[in-house]
Amino acid sequence: MGSQSRDIAEAIRALSGMDDLQYESVLCNVSEIDTTKMLCKCSPINGDADFEEVRLNANYTKGFVLVPKDGSVVVVSQISNEVAYISMVSDVEQIYLAGDDNGGLVKVADLVSKMNTIENDINTLKTIFSSWTPVPSDGGAALKLAAATWYAQQLTPTQATELENKKVQHGNG
Repeated sequence: MGSQSRDIAEAIRALSGMDDLQYESVLCNVSEIDTTKMLCKCSPINGDADFEEVRLNANYTKGFVLVPKDGSVVVVSQISNEVAYISMVSDVEQIYLAGDDNGGLVKVADLVSKMNTIENDINTLKTIFSSWTPVPSDGGAALKLAAATWYAQQLTPTQATELENKKVQHGNG
């Protein structure tokens, strides 16, 4: 950008008053959280006037959002006289990572526990087969007897709610 263009840009900024705007971040208590509209109300801790319709993120979507707990402390930053957003949260109620189409993230410890149950069940069956000796003319009775304890213990089908952390949602971005 040339010197003349820079001078024009500076003159426009000066005439518009943009150089005079000073926005500060304010500590607030958050309330009236609306995850449908991605807005909330914030009351400054210092007693100043409330901020209405504060954005939970930059563009009202569930791209990346830390939804604060109701009543928790947040930092509200202003972009203009009319627009403010939450720039920091103290306590998180919900997290969105690239949306929520895929539901909650997997609780790894619970998933590993479920997988170990299945693996142990398969290993038990392998042991039964590996230690079984066929008995001539018994029609498989010896195998059935060896496996009786194993097949009597049914596995419980896994429900998504057992493995899903609903507080951290993720999507396809």
